[in-house]
Amino acid sequence: MWSDHLPEKQRRRLIERLRSVVPPPRPHCRGSKTPLRSGGKAEPTPLQVAEALREREGFAWLDGGATEHRLFAKPLAVLAVRNGRVSVTGPLGSASWQGGGFHLLDAAFGAWSGAGSGALLAGYLGYELGSELEALPPPPPDDLGLPDLHLGLYDSAFRWDGRSWTLEATDAWRSHPPVEAERVLNAARRRTASEVPAGGLAPDGVASHPNRTGFEAAVARTVERIASGEIFQMNLCRRLETRVPARTLWPLYLRLRAASPAERGAFLDLGAGRAVLSISPEVFLALRDGEAETRPIKGTRPRGANPRDDRALARELLESEKDRAELTMIVDVARNDLGRVCETGSIEVSGHGELMTLPTVHHTVSTVRGRLRPGTTPVDLLRAAFPPASITGAPKIQAMTAIAAEEPRRRGPAMGGLGWISLGGDMDLAVAIRTAAAAHGRVVYHAGCGIVADSNPELELEESAAKARAFLTALGAVETA
Repeated sequence: MWSDHLPEKQRRRLIERLRSVVPPPRPHCRGSKTPLRSGGKAEPTPLQVAEALREREGFAWLDGGATEHRLFAKPLAVLAVRNGRVSVTGPLGSASWQGGGFHLLDAAFGAWSGAGSGALLAGYLGYELGSELEALPPPPPDDLGLPDLHLGLYDSAFRWDGRSWTLEATDAWRSHPPVEAERVLNAARRRTASEVPAGGLAPDGVASHPNRTGFEAAVARTVERIASGEIFQMNLCRRLETRVPARTLWPLYLRLRAASPAERGAFLDLGAGRAVLSISPEVFLALRDGEAETRPIKGTRPRGANPRDDRALARELLESEKDRAELTMIVDVARNDLGRVCETGSIEVSGHGELMTLPTVHHTVSTVRGRLRPGTTPVDLLRAAFPPASITGAPKIQAMTAIAAEEPRRRGPAMGGLGWISLGGDMDLAVAIRTAAAAHGRVVYHAGCGIVADSNPELELEESAAKARAFLTALGAVETA
């Protein structure tokens, strides 16, 4: 179950295994936030810095659109879990063992938490990690071969706050002279954006699994499950898939963020032609000084063809009883998840059902907050809330069981959590919606809908298409099946 922890003896053994790959932080280490000098020159943009870093090993860009950005390269270590096997590579070598992602995270805090807030784990936790927390049916076959968890341990990061650059670092393992970071920024100033190829990136078109007819049938079956009392709501996805050469993944990301800029975007280079590309707008878990927040999204309308139509669609969403009920059910799930680890009476819901307008769709969103109980760790919060409420359903475990019965493809990195976890105790993860995963010359993208008792299969397919629009626009392609 979500609340199960390893016996202390086993936990200590995992900590020692991790320290055999990455040593414990040096005594009296400290974190630092060093403003980087511009010397009177114009600040390079986050995209220019990304261009300067992206060919380095372990490049990751947590892309905040018009707000905060963090960029990383050359991780001290890489942590991965795939099909119940852990692998860790670091400066002292590598290690592998049978184990799970959440036990690995707990051991990482035990091994390296002395490094403080300057040490970040950045990457993703894939949807299928949820099977570590609850008894669920086995997932579909793994046809992409991507890890269920992939996190780099970074001891430095470039942070953009919208005005200037800061080098955030720890000297727990190695020094990071600001002059080296300033060289990167100077090089970035001279960079121009990569040439984005014109025309389509997916000449073979895009296939849907299930196809459109199959998705409508799955919606109808889900409505029957709800009518029978098995569940109240379920997030149902279809997977769009095409072939894209690895060399076009970066241009694809640039086209994605141009089609739908997001404040929770990401490009993660996993190596060997593998990557995760996200334009998520949704907060999964934000944790600052013990204050936890999640912001579930439910309810969708496409943007209108003109301002009048656009306003009408937004108003229709805000006045929709169906969509408000859908969001309310998920807010209750999120409250329950946070309530597992937060102080009694600290859970509050603010701004329920607020309008969120994006370039291709309108959504409604709510905010749920709570204060962690003393002694509760970020990993405890993750265990209590994973996978995100909005991409499962209500009741959560029954909905996940129904998802396993309906979806023919693994979700993988999509629908999990994506972002950073500080060894100092803070965290910022997005829900990995609007997220593509690439491996072996293929790229896949999940488009999901919240199904409730009065869902109409044709309308749910339309909603799914609206959520896939940015991906198809970036590819310059259309669905072929």
